[in-house]
Amino acid sequence: MKKQNLFWGLLLILAAVLIIMNQFGFFTAGISMIDILLTVILSGIILISIRHINFWGILFPLAIIGTIYAEELNITEFTPWPALLTAFLFSIGLSLIFNRHHHCFAFHTGKSDYFGSSVVNEQDDNIVQCSTSFGECIKYVNSENFERANIRCSFGEAKVYFDNAKIPSGKADIYLDVSFGEAKLYIPKTWKVINEVHVFLGDMNEKYRGTNSDTPVVTIHGNISFGDAKIIYV
Repeated sequence: MKKQNLFWGLLLILAAVLIIMNQFGFFTAGISMIDILLTVILSGIILISIRHINFWGILFPLAIIGTIYAEELNITEFTPWPALLTAFLFSIGLSLIFNRHHHCFAFHTGKSDYFGSSVVNEQDDNIVQCSTSFGECIKYVNSENFERANIRCSFGEAKVYFDNAKIPSGKADIYLDVSFGEAKLYIPKTWKVINEVHVFLGDMNEKYRGTNSDTPVVTIHGNISFGDAKIIYV
């Protein structure tokens, strides 16, 4: 969190300096203060998204920057809607092709991929997979040695219940990849949850948080783009 505050703090200072320089005529083109501020903020989003390999956070800000400077770049015929639509289609296509991952995190096709409406309640190993597209998936995690869950949701809804999962090691990880969808995680109130999810034009919130203990510690990683996730403590 401190690194993020430092990053955005420096970017805002840079924006202030550029606005002052612009007002004193250092830039020949007529650039407004709002354009400068938006450019700096969008550039920050792009840099963070490159680090997280988030195609939505890279391409959409680029399309908006192109729209802001369409006249200077001589691309007025391509903005705004063709540029935004292109960014939209490229983001979907690249996300489907490359399936963003973190560390050893990967989504698999096969029995863990669900289309339409599915309810899965079976015995699980230490690594749990749940992936849904254009539908709804309800997954009950039944693991005696839960270590990691990989949850992918695009244009759909995923509900994952962890109340039957046991974590003898004291540590586990949940990886989220949500785009144009919603993920709901039902987590025991006794778990200590650390949220490290990167959100771009989306939302992540918690409900009914209880008094958790020191263990187990569950860290939630991943990306949310044009979607939302909820942690519901049970």
